[in-house]
Amino acid sequence: MIDSIKKEDCTGCKVCGDTCPAGAVSFPVDSEGFWYPAVDYSKCHKCGLCIKTCPSLNKLQTVKDDPRVYAAWSLDMTRRRESTSGGLYSELAKGILRINGYIAGCVFTDDYKEAKHIIGNTEQDLEKIMRSKYFQSDTAGIYRNVKELVEKKETVLFCGSPCQNAALSKFLGTDSDNVIQCDFICHGINSPKAYRRHIEELERRFKSTVQSVHFKNKRRGWRSLGIYIKFKNGKYYFANRNNSPWTNGYIVGNLFMRPSCYRCKYKNIPRVSDISIADFWGFKKRRQDMFYGISLVMVNSRKGAVLYNDIQSRIYSEPSTLEQAISGNWNILNSTPCDERRNEFFRRIDTEDFSKIVWDLTGLSRPRRLKNDIRFKLKMLLGRDS
Repeated sequence: MIDSIKKEDCTGCKVCGDTCPAGAVSFPVDSEGFWYPAVDYSKCHKCGLCIKTCPSLNKLQTVKDDPRVYAAWSLDMTRRRESTSGGLYSELAKGILRINGYIAGCVFTDDYKEAKHIIGNTEQDLEKIMRSKYFQSDTAGIYRNVKELVEKKETVLFCGSPCQNAALSKFLGTDSDNVIQCDFICHGINSPKAYRRHIEELERRFKSTVQSVHFKNKRRGWRSLGIYIKFKNGKYYFANRNNSPWTNGYIVGNLFMRPSCYRCKYKNIPRVSDISIADFWGFKKRRQDMFYGISLVMVNSRKGAVLYNDIQSRIYSEPSTLEQAISGNWNILNSTPCDERRNEFFRRIDTEDFSKIVWDLTGLSRPRRLKNDIRFKLKMLLGRDS
């Protein structure tokens, strides 16, 4: 059964759990903080549905179109400023909410130490879903919930990683007009345990529990890759691309991603979803636009085109090319390489501070981080590319 899948193949999408008619599949967490399927054979019917639905063992054969590529951003400056990139997901979601549809996506749990997928149909739900979370979301039950809405003829916009979208497609079995699927250009899915260790270290440092977390905060601009965390005692933490251990452990070190991400089956063209979104790195515009963020949009299907056309009055949209998109977003076609220091990171994570491990393994000493930060700020002041 599905518990025989290799760790380097399992994406943790949990679709096998939603598929199992006997409720025989559970998901214990390993020492790295990733969940993998386990089967209770006293319940198992041996029907094999868990294996047949797995998007890693049975790669989805997509029939999506070659993408039409755009650089875009929301014309609502508040929405754009608060978003991860140019605010395109928010505008797509609002387009669905305006027709009384539903949005399915990732939210933080109340304590900001985990993430999960939910379905909602209000602006309040959108506020929770918008913005990237940068570690693995628990998707247990989400595929069943989407299917229930589809069977009621409700419209659903599902947003998740490419492997989560492939899992939804496998679960639904047919390409329903009621479901618009949105994925993102994915560098890799990070360990929930690594994220939790980072937050717990900061809570000790600030002597307070976390009140909110905002990845890619733009108080120092889109390209600063800032992380802004508020604490319940009124204090806050902000770190940018040069001094954030989370950002450097993820982007520079590739230290704590899921094993399957190093050989992703869904970094390719055509895409598995109707629309793909990302930061449009490498697309040069005015200094203001580079500060507030530019979205890459890849429209991959007729359904995607209909939704994208419906929001034109709310966005700036400029045609681009797939070649330009790939030049700034290597992960459209390529998996992130596994770093040899990854195993050492997980050997140390239970006994040492998160930040100490990252700075040790990346070799980024405090003087070097300070030098990099000064150089980056000077480039921003001079309006040069980072």
